[in-house]
Amino acid sequence: MKKLSEKHLKNKEEYYLIGIVSSCKEYKLAWVLENLLDISLKKESNEKIDLIDNKTIELSFLISRDKNKYFKLISNKLLNNPFKSHLIASLSNFDYLIQFSINYFDNSPSDIINTLKSDNLIHFANFVDIKLIKEKYLLYI
Repeated sequence: MKKLSEKHLKNKEEYYLIGIVSSCKEYKLAWVLENLLDISLKKESNEKIDLIDNKTIELSFLISRDKNKYFKLISNKLLNNPFKSHLIASLSNFDYLIQFSINYFDNSPSDIINTLKSDNLIHFANFVDIKLIKEKYLLYI
């Protein structure tokens, strides 16, 4: 496994993380987010991550990239993993995670939350303190 320098890890943590509760499918939520936030998301190949105990997890996500900025919609529910159901177990109450670089939007972070909450397909949305998540390394996809 590749070692990450402290500087690299610090840069990786310069993002916001929002937990989303929604019963809609990933593609439907992506469409809602595109319309609400005026972004364009692209479906990426499912990411497979090898864990230390010789197990592999597979997750689905969509991304929007623009130079040094990014926005990711990550499904917190893992695909085809009988031993683990959520990417971030401590956030199992969230169906999806939105991860975006601090400089992605011009408006304030609270405006983003209010915009998300304005759509009735998003039942709940709130920021997550990434410093409190032990498995945050799984978000470095």
